Amino acid sequence: MKKTLLAATLLLTTSLSAGLMAAPTTDGMPAQPRDGSMYQRGFDRMAEELSLTDEQKAQLSQIRAQEREKFQTLRAESKARFEAVLTAEQRQRMEELRAQRREFMQERRDNRPPRGEPCNR
Repeated sequence: MKKTLLAATLLLTTSLSAGLMAAPTTDGMPAQPRDGSMYQRGFDRMAEELSLTDEQKAQLSQIRAQEREKFQTLRAESKARFEAVLTAEQRQRMEELRAQRREFMQERRDNRPPRGEPCNR
């Protein structure tokens, strides 16, 4: 049972962390849901399916917070190492490309239908 719980926790943590790390922000750091609703819904669903106690929920939330910090640190270190290889011109161009990508993604977010409405794709 403990192995299953641990595996489920690690899977949830990894998948949620990957999603959060992939989301762009204006400062280049990973975004978090503004109200935590996406993470909370997934966590609540898992807690219900596994019949977690309040103590288990608290422990898992603490683990999740610690893992988030580790991922943010790792990402910052990786970015610094990556940029150290580039020339000043290449770093400037990379920032321009990131800015273009953020602008493109913001336009997509601005033009998508509100939640609950069907998408016309």
